[in-house]
Amino acid sequence: MLNQITLACYTQGHKNQSINSEAWSVPELYCSFLKELESGKVVKANINIRDEWGDLLDYYENYGDVITVRNHFDFSVYSILNKQEKKKMQLEAVHKGMMQIAEKEGWSIDSLLDAYNQCLERNLEYQFQVGKPKSSPNRKHKIGLWCNWDLDVFEFYWILFDKQNMELKRERFVSKSPYEGEIVYYVKWNWISESAVVFQDKYKYGKNESWKIDFSDKLF
Repeated sequence: MLNQITLACYTQGHKNQSINSEAWSVPELYCSFLKELESGKVVKANINIRDEWGDLLDYYENYGDVITVRNHFDFSVYSILNKQEKKKMQLEAVHKGMMQIAEKEGWSIDSLLDAYNQCLERNLEYQFQVGKPKSSPNRKHKIGLWCNWDLDVFEFYWILFDKQNMELKRERFVSKSPYEGEIVYYVKWNWISESAVVFQDKYKYGKNESWKIDFSDKLF
């Protein structure tokens, strides 16, 4: 099953590599809608973007579990767009690359078309609850985790619920660069008392960070 799509200018020292720092949320959002895509052994797709034309773009490589395709991207236009327009241009680049891969590999394009449309329906916002809320030891409260992964920021919010799942309070406790967002797939959390929770980064390539949240003054 395909579980990662990258959109990036891979050439070292290329003047437009700066896009790599903000081309995270849109590919992740698009990929999140591809759970039904039958991609065989392929688990990752790299959409390599360049501003050149010609032979440099005539590149397609299937490494078995990873496929890389190279396409033209107008960085001069991208540089003057506002945030929402940049996200739409990224979406078009991701979708174009994935459609090319699907044609080459004989995949059904239905999931890709659906992913494209769902991205637009979400207004290209990648916001979601992470996992399921966990009950406190006394079962009076629950704590959940909510993520906002955007073009220019990655954020975690804790959400405090009562036992009927009514939201009581929500607060941001992590703000990172978008390229650090993969932590969302590895974060774990547990209550350590009736009023405190610890969130931990379990990503083996991460920073081994943890965050303790004390709700003593927020429980009522």
